[in-house]
Amino acid sequence: MQTASTLPSLDTMRAWRLKLATAALWVLIALAGAGGLRALLWGSSPAEGRSPAVAPSGVNGFAELYVAAYLEAGSGQEQTLRAYYPGSVDLHDVTPSGRYASHAATVTTSESAPGYWVVTVGAEVLVAAQGGYVRAGIHYYRVGVMTGSGAPVATSLPAEVPAPTPAPLPAIGPAQLAAASDDAVTAAVQRFFDAYLAGRGSPGAGLSPVTPPYASATVVAMAAGSVGPSGVRTVRARLAATDAVGLEAVLDYSLQLAQHNGTWAVTALLPVPPLARRYP
Repeated sequence: MQTASTLPSLDTMRAWRLKLATAALWVLIALAGAGGLRALLWGSSPAEGRSPAVAPSGVNGFAELYVAAYLEAGSGQEQTLRAYYPGSVDLHDVTPSGRYASHAATVTTSESAPGYWVVTVGAEVLVAAQGGYVRAGIHYYRVGVMTGSGAPVATSLPAEVPAPTPAPLPAIGPAQLAAASDDAVTAAVQRFFDAYLAGRGSPGAGLSPVTPPYASATVVAMAAGSVGPSGVRTVRARLAATDAVGLEAVLDYSLQLAQHNGTWAVTALLPVPPLARRYP
């Protein structure tokens, strides 16, 4: 049985328990906000759950310009690189303008440390030959770029590296292209591309035809999905298109069709092939 002398002690213990529980709650909230709660429960670090950082605007363009300037520079032209890399450079045996980048584009960017970016640039290289330049293929260069309060700065000369390994092809739907058949869906797709690519008729509301038009466009392969609950059907089509001078191009499109008054018609031209689980 509790006595009057024990009541203050119990009240004190309850007060301390409340304070400890409150403090523990705030600690968990702080850990969750910093990503530490996941680390506490599953043993992973906050960095492991962090989304990949996005390079600031201008980093990729800076790296591309740097690689282009580097390829063109040669002995006696080291100063042309100082706007990108202010470190010591000696291009003692490099022929000026012996190489040239017809164009350059960033293919991968990752963050090595806060504000320190690893940029891989692909450049189509031309090399000097008698009477001009000849193509030497696409070469890839890795550049370290540091960002801060001022303009970006490269941390070394570019390093040539192998081409990045492409990611696995995702499952695309409809999956398997087959030779075009003589059915109503194929006929509807052919009518659409006669208008969209070859300029014969109108491709439909909200769609502008390609200009200048091709002389002809023929559906050579197709894959059609099943009819969805809304009556829409997704189709992939591969076409052989011939331009005005007789050059042929192979083109790939994804579309959606629906029936109007019993006739199939293209209702939408999709921007990219849909992933396998996202089409009707």
